[in-house]
Amino acid sequence: MKKLDAKMLEELGESAYRELVAVYCKLRDLKTSITRMHDDYVAQGAPPELNRVQAIRLIVDEAFDDLDRYLRPQCDPDSAYRTVERDE
Repeated sequence: MKKLDAKMLEELGESAYRELVAVYCKLRDLKTSITRMHDDYVAQGAPPELNRVQAIRLIVDEAFDDLDRYLRPQCDPDSAYRTVERDE
């Protein structure tokens, strides 16, 4: 049983790390997009294009959804994403 638990923890750690890397990449893309939008706005004095704002919103939604799936059970234990507790 202990070997099984160790294997499950290792797989969970690998999964969490992959998710963290994916969210980091999305946040990096978001930061780049916001910086470009800001710089264009300052240079042109014009509001950002709707397409760029929509792209930024999609990145934010995707990053939030990924984090929400993993972190909601810790932050909001009464949510629909409850973790399954095993009987020992």
